[in-house]
Amino acid sequence: MRSFKRSLRLFMLRWHHRIGFILSLFVILIAITGIVINHANRFGLDTRPITSPWILSWYGVEFVGEIKGYATAESWISAFQGKLYWDSESVGFCAEPLKGAEMVAGIWFVLCDTSLTLLTSDGELIEILDDVVPDNTSALSGVHDDWLVIATETGTQTLHPDTLELKPDTVTNTTARIATLLPASLQADLNFKSHSITIERLLLDLHSGRILQMPGALFNDLVALAMILLALSGSWLWLQRKL
Repeated sequence: MRSFKRSLRLFMLRWHHRIGFILSLFVILIAITGIVINHANRFGLDTRPITSPWILSWYGVEFVGEIKGYATAESWISAFQGKLYWDSESVGFCAEPLKGAEMVAGIWFVLCDTSLTLLTSDGELIEILDDVVPDNTSALSGVHDDWLVIATETGTQTLHPDTLELKPDTVTNTTARIATLLPASLQADLNFKSHSITIERLLLDLHSGRILQMPGALFNDLVALAMILLALSGSWLWLQRKL
């Protein structure tokens, strides 16, 4: 009987040490992520987006290869995933595709698919007009005598920037601004702003195991059960030494 107890104690002690060593790695991970999560708001981690393409690909976020826009004197106007951007700052909504941007009397007129957005020369939003854009527009073709020239599938129309009067026209001698690729750094900024995966979200998923979806959550459950087993085996071993 005494030999059996001794063998059982040695068996429990051996596996207690093994399980404890393996679990220590996960306990350290859980402890570190838990501490950082508690202070995520203080360090701004709840609003700081993930910028690693590899991590974002794990969440199914794919970067757009090329983003085009219109250059101003010192900035860029672009549309990306339903938003209108002045450089990397969102200034309103814009149903894509972006069809042109022209300046008249110090005001930028930006033509989206179904709306016309007015911006100051510094990129401040003035107004979004939804009821002045003609049907089947294809492009903002330039400016003629301070009238905006809008190309449609049925012909050319001009829009007065003050009265918003829209009339058919046959203007052909205008030059439209050409959309070009945004600088690589700006394209990266817009890609990062297009998702809601923050560092806090990553930490929470690491902490809970959701980073690996259902298998990760189940694995975390097994780790929790192993920690309970470790506590029970440790208590049993301690009691055996006292007896």
